[in-house]
Amino acid sequence: MVSVYSSVCFDEEDTWKKKTVRNRTFILSPNGIQCLSVPVIAKQHVTLTNDCKIDNSQSWTKVHKGALEAALNTAPFFEFIKDDLWPIYDKKPTFLVDLNQMLLALMIKKLKIKTSINTDKKSPDILHDFRKLSDNHSYSPILIKEAELNKYNQVFSYKHPFVPNLSALDFLANCGSLTSDW
Repeated sequence: MVSVYSSVCFDEEDTWKKKTVRNRTFILSPNGIQCLSVPVIAKQHVTLTNDCKIDNSQSWTKVHKGALEAALNTAPFFEFIKDDLWPIYDKKPTFLVDLNQMLLALMIKKLKIKTSINTDKKSPDILHDFRKLSDNHSYSPILIKEAELNKYNQVFSYKHPFVPNLSALDFLANCGSLTSDW
């Protein structure tokens, strides 16, 4: 098992901000980078992240499943993920934070990372604060310097150059899990 941090903390008391990666992720589709967004119902300036509801009246789960199938179905490990992934989508959680925590727990398990998820309001042992990473308002592959990344084969590498900083699903579907080489 790989361990970078003993725990990760969700800041549920943070104020909801529109157009952040709190409700979206990016995948590499046959046509290039595609944004998958979870529609939310949030008041303009006063909604806390833990109060942000998912708009399940929209067919976002169908869109996500179709896009993920198109993008990752031929990836070597996708078949081992989707049986655990689809039930999370099918639950149609009410709150975005619940969906995000379920997806994060699945990624931690599948990537074999030894860490725990914590929702304490004020964790005294926070070493690094990564909340600003969720504030990028559009896809920017330069969040982490490309030189610091290990490249891996992506499904459409014959068509597109390597794209860093996609959803963890992309890495997991193509590589299976983290190894000591990463």
